[in-house]
Parts: sequence; structure tokens; C-alpha cells
Amino acid sequence: MDRLVGADEATQSEKRAEKADWPDGLARGVTAIKVGDCLLGYKAVQRRVRASRWNHFRGRMREIEKLIRHRHGDIVPAADDALIYVEVIAGLALVEFKEEFVEVVLGWAARWLPWAGKADIEEIIYERTKVRFSDLSADALGHALHLSYSERSALDIRTIGAFDVPKRKRAKLQKEKRRQRDRSRKEEQRRAAGALSRADYLANSFSQARPWEAFGISRRTWERRGKPMPDAATISDCDPISLAA
Repeated sequence: MDRLVGADEATQSEKRAEKADWPDGLARGVTAIKVGDCLLGYKAVQRRVRASRWNHFRGRMREIEKLIRHRHGDIVPAADDALIYVEVIAGLALVEFKEEFVEVVLGWAARWLPWAGKADIEEIIYERTKVRFSDLSADALGHALHLSYSERSALDIRTIGAFDVPKRKRAKLQKEKRRQRDRSRKEEQRRAAGALSRADYLANSFSQARPWEAFGISRRTWERRGKPMPDAATISDCDPISLAA
């Protein structure tokens, strides 16, 4: 994603791109930026002609945009903490695009925070360039975006952590979820094969019914005598039945 450009400049960029010596598998194109039916402008994009591996920056950017849509809708409203999204994108873009990250951040901010002044965005960009740092961790992003574990789970966000549940605990919770899914799947397979559920098995189990108690004998004696079964009326009677040896 690059900076927004005008229609005339976009046409010139497209012509220059056709003459440029791009690396194998890359192509240059121009795409329109819209909010509803409103055309904001155009942006120059670099695409891979062949299938490429998953890109960490694009993946995280899409999840941040998913979070924005969930919280705010199509545009981040003007608020004291609204620029935190720009700061996070600037940090990610700096690592991914190096000196070209400025255009990426300006283009992204023009789409999601069109009300923000350019001076405010450039100040954030300047702050990002003062200190060169490695890629932000998932938990660092989760704290910066104040992303809770429940919100993270509801939106199926995977590359950003949560401020209220650390990584180690999330791994344990995820492992337990997988175990529960496996148990549920195996249970469904057993039911489909005709096996009784544990509740049904116990309901019909001799250990639960304990018919030998109705005769006043032990289970072993009851089994030796052929496992006789009293009728329901007899079982409901508290007095044991006399059974000859």
C-alpha cells in the first residue's frame, strides 16, 4: 500500500511502471480508494504475479482493520486515542518497508482517519523514524491496541496478542479448546457408530440399578444365581425379597 495520488499522477505512474525493471514475479498497478460511493483517490500497488507466501505485515494490517470495523465502522472517529492506530501501523510499516514506509502510512491514514491533519500523521511518522526497532511482538501490539482476549477470540484475531491474557496462558487456553473440539468430534463419531452415551450407559448399568439390593444379597451372589431381575414394583419396595439359595 502506498500514498494516495491524483488521477493524472496515477496514470503517469502506471506508464512509468510498465518501463520499470521490476524483480521477477512483481507487477505495478494502480487501484482506486473508495468509502462507499465516494472516491478518495488512487494508490500505487505492487503485486506478485505468482502466488506468494503469507505476508506478516499485510496479515496484521488486515486484522487491525478488522478491529477498527468492529469498534468504529468504516472510519475511526476523532478521539484522543484515535491516532494509536496510525502509530501501530507506522511501527509495522517501518520494519516492513524501511524508508518507503512514509507513503504507506500516509495512504493508510487517509483511508481510515481522513479527518486527521497531515501534520499530526507526519509527527507520528517522525517519532517512528527517531528509533529503529525490531518487529513488535504480538503482546506489545495487544497492549497498544488495548485488545482484550474476549474481543480477540470473537474476531478470530491471531497475529495480535491480548492485554489481559499473556501469551503462555493463551497457548494453554488454545490447547484446551483443541482438546474439547477433539473430544466433541470423537463423541459425535461414536454416536454415529451407534455407541451409547455415558449417561445412557450409566442409566442402564447394573451398578446404577443395583438389583441385588432388592433381594438383600451381594452382587457376587446375585450373579452366581443367574442375575434375576425384580419387577419395578418390587424394586420400589424398601423391604428386601427373600430368594432361596
